[in-house]
Parts: sequence; structure tokens; C-alpha cells
Amino acid sequence: MVITLNEEDNIFSCLQSLRRQNYPDEKYEIIVVDASSDATSSIAARVPGVRVIKSGKGFSRQKNAGWQAARFDIVAFTDADCLVVENWLATIAGAMADPEVVAIGGNALAPPGCGWFALCVACVGHPAGGAIGFDANVVPGPRGIAFIAGCNGAFRKSVLQEVDGFGINFQGGGEDVDLSRRLRRAGYRLDYVPSLTLYHKPHTPFWHYVRWNLGVGGTKFNLNQPSLGSIVFDPRFPLWSLIILTLWFQCFFSAVILSLLCLLAGWLVYLAFLCCFSKPFRLLLERRSKIGLDLFSVLTVVPFLVLVRQMAISVGQLTKWFMVRKGIDSP
Repeated sequence: MVITLNEEDNIFSCLQSLRRQNYPDEKYEIIVVDASSDATSSIAARVPGVRVIKSGKGFSRQKNAGWQAARFDIVAFTDADCLVVENWLATIAGAMADPEVVAIGGNALAPPGCGWFALCVACVGHPAGGAIGFDANVVPGPRGIAFIAGCNGAFRKSVLQEVDGFGINFQGGGEDVDLSRRLRRAGYRLDYVPSLTLYHKPHTPFWHYVRWNLGVGGTKFNLNQPSLGSIVFDPRFPLWSLIILTLWFQCFFSAVILSLLCLLAGWLVYLAFLCCFSKPFRLLLERRSKIGLDLFSVLTVVPFLVLVRQMAISVGQLTKWFMVRKGIDSP
């Protein structure tokens, strides 16, 4: 199942990948739940075997409309900007042949040949682990993994019915994490299947990457409901970086060499912090050759993009806090 909102540039290639599955045609259906104002719906309707359902806008609203209309007991989700591999459905069917398995998630790797900057963006590790792999975001334990990413996951329809599907308060994102939390509270195990792989187009160009992470900030606010103080006084809030940068520029014009040495030292401390406390970054260092990204980019561009992501998330959370405070939006 694919939910869409103005995805006319992506939907055809996504649906074509779903049509090329090495899985019997009679054992699966393709549902597109569309809330677009562009040509997405008409493009999808022209693809053989695709059922298009019109819906109001909203991640949860559209996903609920899709799984409730599904004919089969297992419902698999992906996004319009994804391309699934040919054994995607076969992998899902194999993993869920065990009746004890009720929900699974997998990787959302960068597409082959996506370009240098797009690969750097994917190496930040989102969504679903990006180019690094979903194990960069989750740690399997006795109860499985903490969440299943919405771009590559499958659930039993009966279990979705039991927990009332996706939460109505998550129309702008975060519905996957919220559902995962409720499934775990209900006693269900969520499983990571390493062989369950698709390709997710990275969020590029740069301004698109920033805008996406601003949206992630709003999603995180909905999920965690942080206070104003916890948002502003978080070290990742951009105000503190701006203060440090201002002080550095003041020093730069009076002591150029010392300022450059301090900048280098600060960057090395930041890299050491990532190595010690960021699992995605450690895995990126281990897997960079397989991913195909050079060491210089791993030590410079990717950490910079991580900084940008964290600052954009903070701004997104603050924006959502003010919107909720003013009654413009609901948490």
C-alpha cells in the first residue's frame, strides 16, 4: 500500500517496482490512497492492477483508509518515493509465515547511482537507517525492535484492527512510531528483517533536506510533547551554535591561526562525540566502503548534515509548540 500527496514525479516508478514482484499476482494487490491535487491519481489509475482510493490528507487518515480496504490479512506499506526490490513481497511472506510474527520492518537504502550529495544525505541514517541500514536506528532485543518505519513495514490486518490502526493525532507524521509503541504496549513483538530491503530516494536538494527535518521536528513534538524549556535549552538548539559561531568570528579577526586551530579542535571533539555516542555514525565508519562514500565526506559533510538535521528538528519542535500554544494546530 502507498499513500500519496502530490507525488506525480515518483508514483509511476514506485508502482512499476511493485508490479515487478517475483510473487504470484493473485496473492497480492496494490492500493494507492491518494490525497493529491496534481496528476498522481490519474497516473496511478493507468497502472494495471492498481486500486486507487481517494482520501482526505493525512498520514494516519490515508493509511487507515488503505488497510481497512485491503483484501488480504498482511498489509505492507511503502512510500511513493521508494522503489521496492523484486523479492520484497516474497521476503514479507516468508517472514510472516510464522503466525507469531505480527509486524516487521526493514531497510530503506539509497538507490544505486543517486549521486554524491544524495548519498551523503542518506548516510545521516534516516529514514529507516538510510544508506547505513535500519539496524542503525534500532537495537533488536527480547521484545524485538522499538519501532517500524512507515516506508518499509508490514503488519497483520487483524492486529491493526485490535489497536484501532494508526492514531488520528498523527496526520503529519509519527504515525509509525505511535503505532509501534501501542503494539508493544499491547504485548506484541516487532521484528527487524535484514533482508527486507527497498530503495528510498534521499531528501535533496539541501533546502528540501532542511524542510523535511523541520517537519520531523513537528512530528517529534507530537510524539514526546516536550516543554518550551527542554526545546530551547537543548544543546542542539541553533541559538547556542549561533552564539558560539559569533564568538568565533570575533576571535577570528584578532587571532586567525588560533581561531582556526580552535575550529579544528572543536570539530575533532564533535567527531569523537559522534564516535562514542552515535551508533549510526559508528556503523557508517565501518560500512563506508560498502556504501561507496569516501572518508573525507564521512568526516566532514555527513557530520555537518547531522548538525543541520538536529538544529532543524529543534526549530520544528519550537514552531509546533507555538502553533499548539496559539491554537493553530493540535498536538
